[in-house]
Amino acid sequence: MDEVSLENVLRRCGDFGRYQLIHFSLLCLLNFSSGMAGFYYVFGLAEPDFRCRLPSDVWPNDNQYYSSNSTHQQLIDTFLMSSSSCKYTNGSECQDFVFDRSVYGKTFTEEAKFICDNAIRKTWMSTIYEIGTFTVLITGPISDKIGRRRILQVLSLGLYIVTAITQVLLQFVNMSVNMKIVLLMINQAVSGIDPYGIVFLLLMELTSSSHTSFAGGVSMVAYTVGEIMFTGFAYAARNWLNLKWFMSIYFAITVPYLFCLPESPYWLFIRKKYDELEVCLRKIAKTNRREESEWYPMFTQLVEESRLEVAATQKKKPKKKIIRILRLIPRLFMCGCIEFVTMLLYTTISYDLGQKSEAISPYTNFIIGAGVEGLGYLAAGLCIITFLGRKYSLIMFVLLTSGAVLAIPFVTGLYPVVATVISQVGKFGVSAAVSVSWLFVPELFPTYMRGLANAIFVFVGSFGSMLAPIIDTAVGEKYKSITNYVYAGLAVVLACVIATLPETRNRSFQDEEGDDEEEEEEDDERRDEKQKANGAFQNEDNVENKS
Repeated sequence: MDEVSLENVLRRCGDFGRYQLIHFSLLCLLNFSSGMAGFYYVFGLAEPDFRCRLPSDVWPNDNQYYSSNSTHQQLIDTFLMSSSSCKYTNGSECQDFVFDRSVYGKTFTEEAKFICDNAIRKTWMSTIYEIGTFTVLITGPISDKIGRRRILQVLSLGLYIVTAITQVLLQFVNMSVNMKIVLLMINQAVSGIDPYGIVFLLLMELTSSSHTSFAGGVSMVAYTVGEIMFTGFAYAARNWLNLKWFMSIYFAITVPYLFCLPESPYWLFIRKKYDELEVCLRKIAKTNRREESEWYPMFTQLVEESRLEVAATQKKKPKKKIIRILRLIPRLFMCGCIEFVTMLLYTTISYDLGQKSEAISPYTNFIIGAGVEGLGYLAAGLCIITFLGRKYSLIMFVLLTSGAVLAIPFVTGLYPVVATVISQVGKFGVSAAVSVSWLFVPELFPTYMRGLANAIFVFVGSFGSMLAPIIDTAVGEKYKSITNYVYAGLAVVLACVIATLPETRNRSFQDEEGDDEEEEEEDDERRDEKQKANGAFQNEDNVENKS
């Protein structure tokens, strides 16, 4: 007979049937929006080619980036410094500029003049977005308290409402550039309060451990589909504010589903909400066309045993729970290192693919990158079910990324096409590494702190995403190769850190932190409690028989 556990109850209700496929598909709609919001910086704040505007007494109405005739070109060559887009030939700084709109259209970099000495200010927008993601430290633990469904509803509706308000103000109210910067920063900060991590957990908790790899892979691939959709929106909009409106219209389409979101069966069980859990399992079984007799007897037995265990360990549990969390702090730190380095590499490579290149259009390059990213997620899904498991798959993909990042500086100048191909290999490797880490880390922690662990994981990774554009802008092209060497070295160190973590393949998603000794102690205690209870019942029977 199967072990009495929620996982086996869920299998009897159908752990990969119509119910899961329907909600996997609909939850992906939310992940599409995450893929869009995460890369607004790439096209909304892209830096187009630019030059100083010729003085009006030299060439009136100098509004086009490219020369209109040979005389115009001669004046450009005479008055503008060829080695710098920010200075005239006499060495004076330009105060007005002409931008090339043939590739990106009108970006916010042009609107706010985030160029030359102000170029570093452009990174404010990516930084404020990542600061918004810091709220996972709050939303993660809250999801452990109030449930995955409710926090998703609050986050998504709040995101949609606030971003819509800021965009209405930007569109219809006349204001200074500084005020536009403030409103766009608010918009970006709220966009960073993203429900992706919660959606990822919910997808994995709607099925059993047999299919968590597939659920995680679906979530990752949905993110790349969002990137492709975003690139299409950017190509159609060719304007930083219109691009925001395209995204908001899509957000509005997903609102009705927020009121039909399912709750995690694992969360309901761990919070002892047995009545709601029964309703949830009935929906799953009914949608998957399973009979009540297949799952309900085991469910009632599970609830009875769970209530006995709660009664027996109620006094000891809080202290043990605190001890468990403290013992997991080193593991939390290592998982944070994984996310920091992988997101630093992921953001660096992804942003580079969206920049103008001699070899290929940035839109085409970014879409190819998104496709390669999807292939990376699929490859990760295949590798983790082989003998490599989670841990060694992650090490392999991290080392592949390290090699690609190390090779890029050696070929960029001489062979731009080869450099682009190697960048795509790096995107493949780092995407696969991110995919494995997002599956691996939740499995390292018990359900009662999985939301917190995932929140810390994403929080630390946000620093990597935040630093990537700042370092890229501050270092510049001259010393960019040095950053590649440093990043490659960090990836090798990370592989060594991952090697110290345990393997989680074939471990039940209901399992706790995998501390076998502690679990054995708990089992012994439970057996003692049951034996005492059985002994008490036998004594009562003996007394009755004697009477």
